[in-house]
Amino acid sequence: MDAGTKIIAFLWGAFGGALPTVAKLASTYVAAPTTPLPALGLLLGIALWAIVGGGIALTNTSYDTRQSIFAGIAAPAIIASLISGATNTPGKSASLLDISAYAQQDTGNAANDYRTIVISPRVDGGLPRDTSIPVTVEVKTGDKSSVVNLGDIKDLSAPTTFTLPSNTSQVFVSGQPVKTNDTQTNIDLNVKTIPSNGGDLLWALGAPRKFDVQSLQVAPAQQ
Repeated sequence: MDAGTKIIAFLWGAFGGALPTVAKLASTYVAAPTTPLPALGLLLGIALWAIVGGGIALTNTSYDTRQSIFAGIAAPAIIASLISGATNTPGKSASLLDISAYAQQDTGNAANDYRTIVISPRVDGGLPRDTSIPVTVEVKTGDKSSVVNLGDIKDLSAPTTFTLPSNTSQVFVSGQPVKTNDTQTNIDLNVKTIPSNGGDLLWALGAPRKFDVQSLQVAPAQQ
């Protein structure tokens, strides 16, 4: 069989290899038009699938157009399922280890010492899957002060509540200070996220899409 026929079969296989990712991209923006635009890494992922699809098409005994396209489509579908199974982590059960030791100790304090902060995230962009935003406080005891770690904000889809230790003088969210009151302080956490080249490359290859935190700002919630 001549080289021209093989080249045509490779190109049809490449078309089939890229088709599932392009279809997923189209359905994403039809269902959610405000989804952030993809990074350049997605184009590299599509190119890789095209090469894989074209290569699989050349293994066919027949270089028929239809068979070449379906061979290209089948190649990324099989590999994507393997990647998805390898990258998905099992769900984690709630652990008391995530609760600050000071939060546990304060449950027995008098009412005038019992203070909490409620941090409500507002995300501009895609929701990050893996987030760890530290929350610390400055505690004063006499003339001495120390910094205590309360924990991390790991879920930006819902508010997070922390109990403050006694003698807390200042609260820091990702290093940014926030003033507190005598009872409960509501804090707005404004987070801006962007897609990354590496994250969108993996998304094109079948993994869940990931977003990186570009910037964040904290401020007392407006009443």
